[in-house]
Amino acid sequence: MEEVTVIETESDVVNSAAVAEEQIPQKKQRKPINQQKLQDNLWGWAFCVPLIIGTVWFVYIALVMALMLSFTNYTLNRGSMMEYLGNFSQNIVKDPATGAASPFYWYKEAFTYEIGTTYKMNEMGAHLFNTVFYMIGIPIGMVLSMFFAVCMSRDIKGGNIFRVLYYLPCVASTISIVYTFKILFETTGVINQLLNIDLNWLQLTGNEAETWNSLNNTNKEGAFYNDPYWCQGLFQKIVIIVMQVWKGLGGTIILYVAGLSGVNAATKEAAQIDGANGWQIFWKVTMPDLYPVIFYNIVTSVIGGMQIYMEPVLLFKENYMTSGYVSLIWRYGLNGLSASQARGAAYGMILAVIIFVLTMFQFYLDGRKKD
Repeated sequence: MEEVTVIETESDVVNSAAVAEEQIPQKKQRKPINQQKLQDNLWGWAFCVPLIIGTVWFVYIALVMALMLSFTNYTLNRGSMMEYLGNFSQNIVKDPATGAASPFYWYKEAFTYEIGTTYKMNEMGAHLFNTVFYMIGIPIGMVLSMFFAVCMSRDIKGGNIFRVLYYLPCVASTISIVYTFKILFETTGVINQLLNIDLNWLQLTGNEAETWNSLNNTNKEGAFYNDPYWCQGLFQKIVIIVMQVWKGLGGTIILYVAGLSGVNAATKEAAQIDGANGWQIFWKVTMPDLYPVIFYNIVTSVIGGMQIYMEPVLLFKENYMTSGYVSLIWRYGLNGLSASQARGAAYGMILAVIIFVLTMFQFYLDGRKKD
């Protein structure tokens, strides 16, 4: 056979070398370090680390410890909490009736423990009802704040002065606000004079507390007519709702004013050209753009409303007619007077679950709206 001689030209050799170089993996070149960006990141982490540590220690670790304590019979006189939790399996609470381990004993107690003499009611249910009742002020406050925000967003003289005046209650101390409302709602106060009535809004629990029978001079049977919880307690809760709405109005107004400044002016102008009136523009243009602010206010207001504690206690002291749910956590878990701080931990876990469910439900409704 004849031999075939392959003659490679210079260009073929160059191309072959180029292909070989392309197949060899190139080492990644290190980018030069941006000193300014590195410094900014370090300062950012320096400010974030204390918050991260505080959140992990005082929220997440504390939540886990409270959950474990709720299954035990821990009290403040039992020494170190960490040592107590170290023997967790040996310290699970026991049912006094049977002596058997019953980790959910405090949860059962929360749903079954009753208070009252003549008319019984569940203690947790009474305080939870008070808390939910106070949340009536959330929609009232949102409607009022929306109204004032729309008025303040218009070009009127002294608009900034009104914003400052409405925001003042937000920076005032809670004690001063409580003292002011005590003066307003006392028997000879301004509210009774304006309404032309002689109602004792601030009467504490006791024999002089009003019931529907004593108020109307009737003698009907039943807890609703004879238990002051449903009469005097109702008046006292109305005072707290009014105070809460007035106190929180300024902060919500500021958020709505900021939201209104971001409403698309071109869309509003187009709606006016198409013949839409002010009411239609508000509902069809302004409200959709304000939805993120409204959703934020609802979520934060519900979470804050479920944790109300200071205002009812300062105004009416601790009592089942006005105290919120958090009062149970304080009474059993933090004041050192109860038989078991583990019971307060159980109440705290129940509240955490309630807030979590309510928040998830709101986000679920938000997701359906976007879909």
